Amino acid sequence: MLHVVRVLAVFLVPAGANNEATGRPFDHGTHEQMWDRQLQVATGQDKENEKREVEREEFGHEGQGVAYTLLGISAFAMMTVYLVHWNDDDVRRYAWEVLSIAISTFTSLFGFRNIQTWLSYMLELEADSGATCVLAYLLFLIWFGLLHAVIGFSAGLLCSNIDESELEFEDWVVEDSLLTADKELVDPDRIVFKRWGRAIATDYDGFPIFCRHRNLAMELIEGRLRSWAVFMSHMTAFAASNAGVKLLHLPFFRDNAACSLLAVVLHLLLEFLLFRTVEILSCRGKPDKMVDVFFDACDDVELDVLGLSASYLLSFVFAFAITGSQSNFEFYQRPSTISLTTAFEIFVIGLAFLALSTALVVMWKGRPNEPMWRTKVRELLQSALALVFSWCTLHAIRWTTVDLCKKHVISLLPASLVVLICCALTTSTVAFAVILPLDKIQDCVRHAGGSGRIFKQVIIALGVIVGVSWEPIFDMAVKVAAHEHAWPEQTRLILSMALVFILLPAWRRFVLSKQLGYAALRTERRSKTFLLKDQDVVMAEPR
Repeated sequence: MLHVVRVLAVFLVPAGANNEATGRPFDHGTHEQMWDRQLQVATGQDKENEKREVEREEFGHEGQGVAYTLLGISAFAMMTVYLVHWNDDDVRRYAWEVLSIAISTFTSLFGFRNIQTWLSYMLELEADSGATCVLAYLLFLIWFGLLHAVIGFSAGLLCSNIDESELEFEDWVVEDSLLTADKELVDPDRIVFKRWGRAIATDYDGFPIFCRHRNLAMELIEGRLRSWAVFMSHMTAFAASNAGVKLLHLPFFRDNAACSLLAVVLHLLLEFLLFRTVEILSCRGKPDKMVDVFFDACDDVELDVLGLSASYLLSFVFAFAITGSQSNFEFYQRPSTISLTTAFEIFVIGLAFLALSTALVVMWKGRPNEPMWRTKVRELLQSALALVFSWCTLHAIRWTTVDLCKKHVISLLPASLVVLICCALTTSTVAFAVILPLDKIQDCVRHAGGSGRIFKQVIIALGVIVGVSWEPIFDMAVKVAAHEHAWPEQTRLILSMALVFILLPAWRRFVLSKQLGYAALRTERRSKTFLLKDQDVVMAEPR
């Protein structure tokens, strides 16, 4: 009623009306002054009551959530922009790698969780039941099959539109990120100078353009494998982790941490056997190079899936051993079982595993003609041990937040949007800040054996931490957006899948391409393969 009277007052008091008390025309002044006068005339109430009502609405939890969201995302975006344009090539490379791993981890976990939530709602299964465990393993097998189908397509074995002859052929293409013609083919007749796989050509206006010799077919295959195959490997890894968690919640395995560790071993053994079955696949009639690319990609995704799932489940067991109670797939623990002490303990465990991974890199080095199984075991252990640090750190951050909220140091719920955004922003800031001292350390130990692999594991761990820390925020966002709809679960699934399919192409085109570009440049500089290409050649001037 108050709003109706207020609107009527605006229209009933004409601009040229006179004040009855003074006989002078109304001076409307500013919009706020006119608002206050009309409010008093129409209602006779004190405007302070209205202002207090507006303040309660603006400065409530909803307003705080919006404010922290805007500030947090803006700060994170600007921090990322600074690092990817830092005045140091190694810092830029690290920043792009962390950002790429974070986006890949975030999209895969976000997509998997919402698909899993929708399936649980549709099938109406009880939590921690045998049927739920069976369903989780069936979903894992489905994701496992889809993963290898995507690898086959990406490598060119399934529905390939790549000719075998194109795999050995290099083209001259434009290499200038400022031009829309970047990566377009260049007429060889327009090249005026070339050396070491680079060239200078002229466009039709006689303007010089920089070119490079590149194998576009192999780059297409590599781009597919490093985008869709990696995304699917992360989805499969989270499906495997979810199945392992359901197994750990069965009555026998949840008795104590030792029984839970036995379940982890059995689960990893199943994953290992599944990947061994892939090796018996026959690819007769397919180009040898594509077949080699396919099996190399299978080896890479095996490390991703086993490393992520093993580290996730190990951190789950460590959390169980410290608190005495099991958490769920989202790491939510009973508040009564956690404290700052338990958070510190699990963080120390994570640091110990990171140190163990570093020692393993230094002490266990590859040898010439080393058996393939030995190489796989070494790389798997190095990856899994470093990733345990990521999950333990995430446990520690979440437990610290819950304990501070429990002690009313933070006067909000641990799962509130404001708390989640503050945690994600703090975690991201620390992770990106670590890049700068990491670069200084690498400069000091650049010639030490195994230093590159150590820094690679740390970068992967940081990327996982950043990606997982932002996932609950967007999960809550789609949950809130879908809450008022008639079909909230279906709406939530649609919104989450829309976000995933918006992020994935952008990640592949603008983030992953930068990561691969820096990696290729670093490899080329180290191997000096460019010296084997064209020497100084001055071509005839194009017409």
